[in-house]
Amino acid sequence: MEVIEQQASRVASLTLELLAGCQEEEERLASRFNASVPEIRTLRMFLHEQQLTVKALLGGMGISGSRLSRILESLEEKGYVTRSIDPEDRRSIDVCLTSKGSVFVRTLEEQYLQVHEKLLEDIPESLHASLAEGLERMVHSLRRSSGKT
Repeated sequence: MEVIEQQASRVASLTLELLAGCQEEEERLASRFNASVPEIRTLRMFLHEQQLTVKALLGGMGISGSRLSRILESLEEKGYVTRSIDPEDRRSIDVCLTSKGSVFVRTLEEQYLQVHEKLLEDIPESLHASLAEGLERMVHSLRRSSGKT
């Protein structure tokens, strides 16, 4: 087996293990906050925005419109978001974080950061920047190969 094939095999195994571990952490986090993983993922889309359109959420999440609609309905019931028809384009629906939702998104982000800080604890600080750069390059390659760039 060539070196590149060996490295690709190693990266594939590690990626799958990391993905599974991250999904478990996400499920624990969702459970702790009495939310579903899709609800948390939806709310994280608002990390830097107070308002998004349904179209933007669909583009960022890669789920069906009916699935997103059910998630948004649940988030509305919990008081995290509100939906309204855009007065300038009645075909567009705006989703806005409520003040309760803004607090929740900040709390979620703090929890996500704590999980990832814990992951970095066992890695020498001198490798943190290289690790982040390598992950960024992998994400870029993945996006390019799937046509998302």
